[in-house]
Amino acid sequence: MKIIVYALGRLFEQQRERMDWKQVIALADKNISSEMADYEIPVITPELICSFEYDYVVIFSNQFYEEIRMELTGVYFVPKGKIIPWIEIIEEKGKITSQMLEAYRSFLVEKQCRRILDVGMSVLPNCCLTKIQFLTEDCILEGVCSETAVRNDCLYDDVYNACEDCKEIYDAVLVWGDIAHINEILGNIHIRVRYILAHTGYLWEETHVSKKMDRILGRYGKVSYISNLWGILWITDTQSKIVDDEISIYVAMHKKYNVQSNELYIPLCAGKFRMQEYLTEQKGDNISYLNAKINECTLLYWIWKNTDSRYVGLNHYRRYFYNNDIKSMDNYLDIAHASDILREYDIILTKVQSMGYTTVYEQIYNSINHDLCERGYCLIRNGIKKRQPDYLQAFEDVMKGHTTFLCNMFVTRREILDRYCEWLFSFLIEAAEQIDIEGYDSYSQRVIGFFAERMWTVWLRRNKLKIKELPYVIVK
Repeated sequence: MKIIVYALGRLFEQQRERMDWKQVIALADKNISSEMADYEIPVITPELICSFEYDYVVIFSNQFYEEIRMELTGVYFVPKGKIIPWIEIIEEKGKITSQMLEAYRSFLVEKQCRRILDVGMSVLPNCCLTKIQFLTEDCILEGVCSETAVRNDCLYDDVYNACEDCKEIYDAVLVWGDIAHINEILGNIHIRVRYILAHTGYLWEETHVSKKMDRILGRYGKVSYISNLWGILWITDTQSKIVDDEISIYVAMHKKYNVQSNELYIPLCAGKFRMQEYLTEQKGDNISYLNAKINECTLLYWIWKNTDSRYVGLNHYRRYFYNNDIKSMDNYLDIAHASDILREYDIILTKVQSMGYTTVYEQIYNSINHDLCERGYCLIRNGIKKRQPDYLQAFEDVMKGHTTFLCNMFVTRREILDRYCEWLFSFLIEAAEQIDIEGYDSYSQRVIGFFAERMWTVWLRRNKLKIKELPYVIVK
């Protein structure tokens, strides 16, 4: 196996003696110091990773593992399947930790799983003393005892000697240990289970683990996974349904980046930036000339005028909604989750952001040129007063308030988007055209865009919609 070690900080120094250096073909870090010249193998910046033939890039960081993984994938185009954590080459493979159990818990809570079967009982009794540590009080947790099981009557509601003894229908079954023999482990109980949850490390007999797991678990239903520093949580939905909802989430991009691009996510280039394989806002009905002033709102205008899908949304090239509270790039909002949410809610937005003691207006004012901020505020306020007077009080209340929706990220029905855009652009275009930004720094020049980012909050104060707030990728 050929690996490139990435992030040469304190953790790397602590663990370097435990590594198999015969496998390491290069060391990589953003900051290369003169002391690193002592290594007998190349020490490179991340831009050069693509020039090597390697099996995996190994990240030596706990706190910033997910952020580094996103950057390696997005900025340096390292394939996601070739990135693994340092634990995988040093610690016990597939070891279950409290952090991985939290991923299990988040999934079970989100899917409202009430009856769970723990097959083997080889992990939970070692990590939890009571059921409430892992599940909510109203859940039923049953176990199938194995030879290595640790008995804990405070944890399980009932315990069986074999899967054949279980007669209930389960929302989820937890499988540990020898996943390769999952059919023998589960027997026929899989026909009475909605979700099968299993855990592995990233490496399995030095083969790509995802291909093997797709083959093993795919016989039971649709397979997906969520990976983090502590391993991979495999999820098999035995009752997955075909989603035929027409949902298009456009991904705003203004620079070269390895963005999401599939049936759900559609990259859209902003302003003068172009990538041949992606859409550009410069074709069709557009206000691209205002992009430097109002940011992704020019893309919002293009989506409004040039697309017709039933459900529509906007993300950023480095920011996506998560399906739930599991913060992993494998857990970005997918079409099945989006479809389920939009059957119950009118719109998906980012979780409300609190400014603390600072007001929404002060937060903008403190981050850009003060004079330009005041002029931008007056232009937006006067535009609303002139074109949308019924919203003037809502605008002032939001600016004086301490909470707002950020990032212009949303997914909603077409008719809601139409209503919002008709309202927004009735005053935003005029304000952007009137603002004089000559001579100011490039960040302050986006003042109208910063106010526009808060306009979903203003509009929703006078439009009663059922809102689903989701966590999202926050990149500094």
